[in-house]
Amino acid sequence: MTLPVQGPVQGAPSCAGSSSIAPPAASELLHAVTLRPPGMAWNGSAYTGARLSHLDTDAARNTPGVVDIVVRQDFIGIIASQPGQAQQARSRLQPGWAMPLPAPEATAASQARLGSNNTPPGPNEGRISHTYFWPAPRQQAPAWAIAHRSGDTLVVWTHTRHSEALRRELAQLCGLAEDCVRLIANGQTDSEGYDVAVDAALLSRSCGRPVRVQQDPDTFNTKPVSIEVSARPAAGDTSQGQAGSGNAAPPAGELLVSASLHAGHRPSIAAMLCGYEAGQPPAHIVRIADYAPQARHAEPGSSQPYAGMLGLPAAAQVFAQESFFDEACGLQGRDPVQARLDAIDNATGRELIASVAERAKWSSPRKSGKNSYEGRGFAYAHVIDQTQQPPREVWSAWVADIRVDPATGAIDLTGLTVGHNAGALQTPSAPRIEEDVRRAAARWLQDASGHDSWGATADADFPLAQSATQVQLVEQGPIGLAWSHDAELPAAAAIANAIHDATGIRLRQPPFDSGELKQRLALAQSGGRAKKTAYALLGGMAAAAGSLLVAAMPWRPAIAPVANVDTSIYSAAAIERGRLVAAGGDCMVCHTAEGGVPNAGGLALETPFGKIYTTNITPDKETGIGAWSYAAFERAMREGIHRDGRHLYPAFPYTAFAKISDADMQSLYAYLMTQEPVKNRVEPTQLPFPYSARPLLAGWNLLFHKNETYQPDSSQSTLWNRGAYLVQGMGHCAACHSPRNALGAEKSGEQNFLAGGFAEGWEAPALNALSKAPIPWTEDELYRYLRTGYSSLHGVASGPMAPVVQSMAELPDQDVRAIAHYLGTLAPAPSTEASPALQAARLEEQSRNDQRVLSLAGENLFQGACAVCHDAREGPPLFGARPSLALNTNLHSDSPDNAIQILLHGIDNPAMAELGYMPGFGDSMNDQQLETLLEYLRMRFAPDKPAWEGLSEKIRSLREGEG
Repeated sequence: MTLPVQGPVQGAPSCAGSSSIAPPAASELLHAVTLRPPGMAWNGSAYTGARLSHLDTDAARNTPGVVDIVVRQDFIGIIASQPGQAQQARSRLQPGWAMPLPAPEATAASQARLGSNNTPPGPNEGRISHTYFWPAPRQQAPAWAIAHRSGDTLVVWTHTRHSEALRRELAQLCGLAEDCVRLIANGQTDSEGYDVAVDAALLSRSCGRPVRVQQDPDTFNTKPVSIEVSARPAAGDTSQGQAGSGNAAPPAGELLVSASLHAGHRPSIAAMLCGYEAGQPPAHIVRIADYAPQARHAEPGSSQPYAGMLGLPAAAQVFAQESFFDEACGLQGRDPVQARLDAIDNATGRELIASVAERAKWSSPRKSGKNSYEGRGFAYAHVIDQTQQPPREVWSAWVADIRVDPATGAIDLTGLTVGHNAGALQTPSAPRIEEDVRRAAARWLQDASGHDSWGATADADFPLAQSATQVQLVEQGPIGLAWSHDAELPAAAAIANAIHDATGIRLRQPPFDSGELKQRLALAQSGGRAKKTAYALLGGMAAAAGSLLVAAMPWRPAIAPVANVDTSIYSAAAIERGRLVAAGGDCMVCHTAEGGVPNAGGLALETPFGKIYTTNITPDKETGIGAWSYAAFERAMREGIHRDGRHLYPAFPYTAFAKISDADMQSLYAYLMTQEPVKNRVEPTQLPFPYSARPLLAGWNLLFHKNETYQPDSSQSTLWNRGAYLVQGMGHCAACHSPRNALGAEKSGEQNFLAGGFAEGWEAPALNALSKAPIPWTEDELYRYLRTGYSSLHGVASGPMAPVVQSMAELPDQDVRAIAHYLGTLAPAPSTEASPALQAARLEEQSRNDQRVLSLAGENLFQGACAVCHDAREGPPLFGARPSLALNTNLHSDSPDNAIQILLHGIDNPAMAELGYMPGFGDSMNDQQLETLLEYLRMRFAPDKPAWEGLSEKIRSLREGEG
């Protein structure tokens, strides 16, 4: 955690309150980004990745707003007045990187796995080896830091769990005494700001002004850490006896643990690139000697640094070693608790294990029901906490009891028995500890494939789960019941071992996915499958036929109103999850009239069939949905049927909302029903005949609507499925970004999905292979655009997309990343001939030097209205970000609609305030002037595209559509 404020530092900003210091004002800040080498690597003591061989900075330095480009060995930082300017300058850098040759010591780890004599073990030596995986840290938002170097003092605003190491490193890198370095919490408790803090400090030192650095999306490493554990059985251990046989030999005589990440804490990435060759020992040392008489670690030769993870977490090592120990016991037919007691020499650990096993009634027989499998697992941890002075030993033991539903793979924690011994600790009350235990266990369980897991907190993903889990606490040590984060270390392994005990299936990576478990259980089952499949097929056909008959009914019965909705049954976590669902669906964007109360309805949506007014979705009983039961709400969301039985127009995208999972649908209902009711009777929708005949929509639904929840694609990753779920379901991206047929339905076929459409007088550009973007979108650029409303290679979010970006700001960062990842797989493949930076430089150079446009009538209009912000030839930006018109998709599109709309209206409500605004010219230019300017923009910035046709008519129609 970040150190608390310890009083003012001479030369630092003044106090803003008694317990914190305010960061510099936005007007005083510079913004910076860094350029990292490809293939960064750390060998435990030094940087071993790509080295900077040359760097061309001319084009980047000429980018308006750039203050400085800092190069220190392999570290490159760009400082500018605005974030977008720094990003644009970075895209223009031309670095050359020299990749290092493989070091001879890189094979040391693989040789170590073969044994001390470096010869492969024979086939009869019985060596076993398994690889386990630990998830990369999941940050909810990009970490940021502000640093201000003033004289001999350095003040840094950030959040880190490694404040002492950060203070020490900053002092050494900046040539300061440690007491001249001050760390102040920035409130970002869900992100690790260690790396960006050092970036900001180095750059502030260079320019002498306060600098803000925000973590880049491409530093989020989602690849899990791997831990390989291998062992030979103890010498002379040929027993295959059952548990309790009395054989005192441990399951492993020689045990080797090798991870893809170093156990010791690495320095910051900036420090590594600057040649800083020093690491820190791990904060928690896992006592591997408790596993086998000959146990050791094999450090990796070089490893890629993870953002937010400075070294191998102790929990990852405990998970791998305890899972392996359980597997080894299973192979030998031994009871894992007894085997542990036989192997361990530590008296405190032996006493704790025995006490937990006795309290859990470990030796009692267990039975599984007809419709579920029951199992239990044991795990143990013994670590040395080096953050304490003197270092403190901590022991923890868990027994987890679970029940698995083979039909769904759902895992229910029925019991947890936990013992912990950590010496002198603060002791909270027992109920608080029980809740900590439940929370620690619940975070390792994941529904389905995770496609509807919201990732903000464990509570948000498990709003009601685990509340009935029985928790037993075993008092141990001098102060009785106590708790610390170290007590959680065995949780994941205990659950994994219990799952294996119940099902025979070994899951080697948390969190444990019920969808994966369901699939593996189905594969493991045998006998009677063909008959079951036939019955399932017949049942599915019957259900489908029944659904079609219901969908085709022109009138549907009303669902009776409810007098009161009991919202007390919904937990705070369920409501928070519902808030995220609503943000992901942009509910407020459509259901709030201009200047109106959020969600109170009344916004007029222009459609080809007439004007449709959005409804009041606040829980007001008379004018909103306050009298709607969950059944009525779900029917409207999935089938497009109002509570009173009338069909809703598909301008309400129930065709997408039908894909929402049951858990998300229930959470959304909980959230909406707990908001403040607003009495607002909106104007009824009155479309001309035949569109006013709502019963005809039954036929429309029969033709174009499938009431089916999203089904994850097992061939794709969890991240891809999460992104697909958000895009296709709650996000309803296709409602705007897909073309529609004459009846207003999205055109079918893979080639039409996200192939571009029109909404509210704006073009929603194609997001698939038909994209007109001059530089293909990548996952990272999509992420930046969705998270900030701006991409230096594409432009600024405007029109209906700006409020969408604003709404998405509420989403966890991992969800925005998932959306970008999924959409990135649909976009055209990037060029293999030139980097995006080189493509951008070529396009901008072309737009600067095209002599043909200088004689066009639009040149004078452009110089008077646009050049001050958008001319690539010269001049600083005056209004925040300066989008490159040569890279702007709107000017390369087949349709001029968006370019016309922006010229008419400008951007007065940017997605993010720091992007600045753009004035509209609808009042200062007539139609002929706008046409002249548009012709100029098209020729200059999209010279390979044909001239737009029918501009005058299009300008006139869009201008008249203002009212």
